[in-house]
Amino acid sequence: MKKLGLFLLLLIWACNSSPTEQTLSNPTRSKAQEPETPWEILTPMGERETKRTEWQNPQLILDQLGDLSQKTVVDIGAGSGYFTFKLAKAAEKVIALDIDPLALEYIEEQKEVLGNWTSSIETRLTEPNQPELKEQEVDAVLVVNTFAYIPEQEKYFKRLTKGLKVNGTLLIVDFKRGDIPVGPAENFKIDPSEVRRILRMAGYKNINVDRHSLAFQFIVSAKK
Repeated sequence: MKKLGLFLLLLIWACNSSPTEQTLSNPTRSKAQEPETPWEILTPMGERETKRTEWQNPQLILDQLGDLSQKTVVDIGAGSGYFTFKLAKAAEKVIALDIDPLALEYIEEQKEVLGNWTSSIETRLTEPNQPELKEQEVDAVLVVNTFAYIPEQEKYFKRLTKGLKVNGTLLIVDFKRGDIPVGPAENFKIDPSEVRRILRMAGYKNINVDRHSLAFQFIVSAKK
């Protein structure tokens, strides 16, 4: 069981990092260099993070979540904070959820570098099968490049509904199957129709699958 837990931890951390860079490096941007747009935040891979932005299209994903100005969002599988900091520019509060304490430690270090605007970010360590949210704590849930690594997915996302407010939004982004230049091995990819089936069994409604907006990924949206 310990080996399995470590394996899952490494996989989720790897998937949330840039596909071409999976090691931590010291941040180089000072508070005075804070960017005006959230997708320009240097976390934590420098130019390689910029390359990810070219295919990830984070602004399109943020737009799918709607107006977050007075809302709380949880970033499940936050990793090094690629989406966490972008969400912090838009939301009232962001919960960065991960099973890797080193990933969360890095986010905390980045908060110190980037300044007061990141104070809305709360890091929260969790187990692979537990969302670790309080009842109706969040308005929206973002799960990027993590779905396939969650054990007992139907049970997990059913538990997740308890932390999501009524009519709250769930957004899942993950890699398409097939020969694409980024993402994990084929056996760690999942078809969006299977994601939709699992969410339906877990009790979600208004499930929509978008296979076309992103070049290498699909988007599944749902409501509680």
